[in-house]
Order: sequence, then C-alpha cells, then structure tokens
Amino acid sequence: MNTNQIKYFLSLVRTRNITQTANQLFVSPSTVSKNIHKLETFLGTKLIKPGRRGIELTTSGEFFYVKAKRIYKDIDDTVTDIKNSNLKALEPITIAFTGSLFEIEFLSKFIQDLDNSLQPRINLEIFDPNDGNGISTSLIQGKYDFVLYQNDFFIDKKEITFKPVFSSGLSVIASKKNPLSKKKTIGIKDLFKQDVYIWNSVPPLPLINHFKFELSLKYPEFNFKSISDEVVLEIFCASNRCLGIVPSILYDKVNEKLDFILLNYKLSFENGIAYRKGYEQKPYFQKIFTALKNAELEEKKTWID
Repeated sequence: MNTNQIKYFLSLVRTRNITQTANQLFVSPSTVSKNIHKLETFLGTKLIKPGRRGIELTTSGEFFYVKAKRIYKDIDDTVTDIKNSNLKALEPITIAFTGSLFEIEFLSKFIQDLDNSLQPRINLEIFDPNDGNGISTSLIQGKYDFVLYQNDFFIDKKEITFKPVFSSGLSVIASKKNPLSKKKTIGIKDLFKQDVYIWNSVPPLPLINHFKFELSLKYPEFNFKSISDEVVLEIFCASNRCLGIVPSILYDKVNEKLDFILLNYKLSFENGIAYRKGYEQKPYFQKIFTALKNAELEEKKTWID
C-alpha cells in the first residue's frame, strides 16, 4: 500500500466514477483501476462495487474510507509543515566566518543575546577567505546558512542575497617600532619610501584589485608587493620588515607588537551578511539576522573606524 493508492481511492469515493477520477488526477483510467485493485489485494478485501449511480463502497470500503481520509490528512499536513519549514527550525543554523578577532568578539555577543530556543542550534564554521568560489557554492548548496564577509565575494551571484551592515576602509599595519605607528592617519605618500605589502584574497577581491590599479595609475613611483596570507603579513609587520595594507575589519586590537592606522584613501568596503535567496522565508530568519546585525554594529563601535 502507498499514498498514491490511498489518493486514488479517496478521489474515487468523491467522484464515484473511474474516468472522472482519472481526469482529476491527470492519469489514465487504467492507472486508477490498477491502483485500486492493488489496494484491495493488499487489504485482502473488496472496497468498491458497481452501483446504480456509479461506484459504491462495500462495508469494508466504508470502514477503510473513514480511516484512509484521516491517514491521508495527517500525511498531507506533515508534508505541508516540512515544506513550510515549521519542523526544519529544529535543524542546526550554520554561520560561516573568517575567524577574525572582530568576528569572534561580536559572535559571542550575538549568541548571548539569542533566546534559549535558538542558542543550541547555532553552529559556527571558519572558512578560508582564499576560497571565494567554495564559499559561494557552500552557501548556495546549504552547507552554510549565513556567511559574514564583504559584498565583493558575492558580486554576480544571483542565488545569493547580501545585506550590508556597515562600511569600513583600509588600514596600515605597522610595527610599534616604526615611526609611522605614531600617526592617527596615514596618506599614500607617507608610504613611498617604505616596503609595503597589500593584502588580497585568492581569488582576489574586486575592490582591492581596483585599489591597486588606481595606485599604479596615480602613483607610478609607489612600489608595493602583494600577499594573500594575513597571518604571514602580520608576522612580517611585527618584525618591522614591512608595512601592510588591509581592510580595517582585520584590525587585531590584541596584538601588542602592532598598530593599525587608518589609511587616508577614499575606498569603502560593505561588510555584512550573505544568505541564499529564499532563506528569508525561514520562521527563525528575522531573529537570527537582526541579532547578527545588532551584534556587529555594537562591536563596530569599539573598532578603529
């Protein structure tokens, strides 16, 4: 016995006619007849019989009809609940982030502010910023539910919605031994005689690429190098080997050997929350999104820009 057989039987009870049932269900009359016969064989009894006004129910058919109607309604309600995500709210909610200090700080606040029903369902995963395509794929395929990063990562990704939370610029990483670390802001010309590395991910962020292109046009005398590993860059800068230019969101306020100084340059990153389209229909979406946004903005007040 299967749900199709029950569906055909219930429809036949309503129409009292095999052809009408077939038309309503967009199948052939023979398909209806075969499924009714299989159902009767499974139950070991006749459910229908010919009557003056079409198909009539046997005594067993009357009894089965009452039970089958209730069973089919329960199945239909269950399917509807699952499709509406009323039960999927119990599944883990995975938030992916880069592991930066800023994120670690505000995510702890975010979890604390959630109500008790959602806290146990939060799953945090660190992703590699140098795997841009993999991040988008994981979000689209449902491995991640939310990704915290910059809008550059999700340009031209039609399946993904990105909501900006705040903007940030660029900062210069300098050893505390470097005289430039005493400045409140640094201009591009301050860096001309310095060994400078500009951080970018792999694949590269379009905004960083644009920044480097502008530098090469406006300041051809400015020689800089590229680097994709932020940790290595911090080590180089801490040893006073070089200066680094990074998005200000990467500010490491606990590293006692480094200073992060705002770069005086008109460039703005949109930092925010990405999720796959349609995910906003989840019953818990608004609570999670609002809590993430509020925690980010609260932590942003303690940051350098």
